[in-house]
Amino acid sequence: MTSAITPVQQPPSFLRVMLFLAATIVVLTGMRLGAPIVTPILFALVLSLVFSPVYSWLKRRGLPTPLALLLILVGLGILFVALFAFLSVSIGKFTERIAFYATQLDIRTAEFQSVLKNLGVSNFDLREVVKPGAIVGALGSVLSSLGGFLSNLFLILMITIFLLGEGPAIAARLRASVAPDNPQLARLTVVSRGVIRQLGLRAITNFVIGAGITILFWALGVDFPLLWGVLAFFLSFVPYIGLPIAAAPGVLLALAEFGLGWAVLAILGVVVINQLAEYGLDPFLMSRGLRLSPAMVFLSFTVWVWIFGAPGAFLAVPITLLLAAMFDTFPETRWLASLMTSRPDTEDPAPNVKVERTG
Repeated sequence: MTSAITPVQQPPSFLRVMLFLAATIVVLTGMRLGAPIVTPILFALVLSLVFSPVYSWLKRRGLPTPLALLLILVGLGILFVALFAFLSVSIGKFTERIAFYATQLDIRTAEFQSVLKNLGVSNFDLREVVKPGAIVGALGSVLSSLGGFLSNLFLILMITIFLLGEGPAIAARLRASVAPDNPQLARLTVVSRGVIRQLGLRAITNFVIGAGITILFWALGVDFPLLWGVLAFFLSFVPYIGLPIAAAPGVLLALAEFGLGWAVLAILGVVVINQLAEYGLDPFLMSRGLRLSPAMVFLSFTVWVWIFGAPGAFLAVPITLLLAAMFDTFPETRWLASLMTSRPDTEDPAPNVKVERTG
């Protein structure tokens, strides 16, 4: 008896890979040029996925479609208006105090320079490395750009409502256009539900992190504790690097206002909150699911921030998860999903090779 191994799927050729990369660069460049239009649409897509279980729950309770959409519209409208008002006021007040924080940081830098001089390090000018005015100014610019993006909240809300209302009809038309047992459609449905579930559960973890950051900075007396907590909630959607970026402004303010000791306490508090949330609550909520590799997290964060600016930080992981789920649906692109993820959402029951026995 002899056996022969026949590959079911050949790996993509070098030319196909290069064509794919070229097409990807063209698409990303086009998205960067069209960021003012594309960004609200992508935010609306993520929001519609997050709130689709709420919409389905309302419809299962017997509410007609217009009433269910109206309730979601009112709820999201109140949430967005409150968020817009709070962030606008907080960012405005922070901008007014930028000069004060820059002066305080300059004083702390001079103090550290004196300490270094007393330790015998006299040929190192700390103020040439750390420029307090530039640091605080850059932070103010990021927050201002975020405030400018908030002016698109009404457009995002409208697109979200239309996507929620048309979502079931679009899914029905998609099912009608393919065979009932189409494996790609079935897999896409399963993986999409997993992504939606993961985004919702991640939002719970982020809420705990944001509340903890708010309480920590409030207890330390740092200015604008709720602003840094809200920022931590959104940026914690970016694993590994999101929370340090969100906590950095609060730590800098603790250093400027109270000195190095308070800044160290702030750092320790952030580390404790992160450890409890990431290694205690998060694994309990999400025992399995699509996981991006650490390298892919950093790469996606860099790419989406380059394309969309500050809002890209919030979109990085949700959009990358959706792309990984889409790539995982089709056999031709499943190798890309394997590169992007460290733990697939579903295991592919189809073998890569088929064994034929003759004899």
